Amino acid sequence: MRARGGVKSPHDWGPTCFARSKNIKPPDEGVPSEPNEALTEEKVYLDQKALLELEGEGQDIKERKEILLCFFILACSWVSVIGVLLFLEGFGSSLRFHLSDSVLLAAIGFTTANIIGILYVVANYLFKKR
Repeated sequence: MRARGGVKSPHDWGPTCFARSKNIKPPDEGVPSEPNEALTEEKVYLDQKALLELEGEGQDIKERKEILLCFFILACSWVSVIGVLLFLEGFGSSLRFHLSDSVLLAAIGFTTANIIGILYVVANYLFKKR
């Protein structure tokens, strides 16, 4: 019985295949039992490199959290200032506070655009496509 692609399955190997495997000789006695020094140094180098990359990723995550917190505080304070402006415009007649409609619309519009823009930039920085 042949397997797919014309390759013999283990059931079709027969005694001649096993007879040939008996002719395999053990490795020479000259093979060292300890690893090569160059290979050991390379393994140490690769281990240290992997450790440094892991530490770098951890530091990136920590810094990204700090930057995200700063931008979150900035966005919240920006929205709070606009909220205070709207509150004063609505209830500030006793304080003689008045802004024209175009100034209020500009403040609200630019604030919205700036917050969306900053969040877009921060999101692209924090979650880079790799």
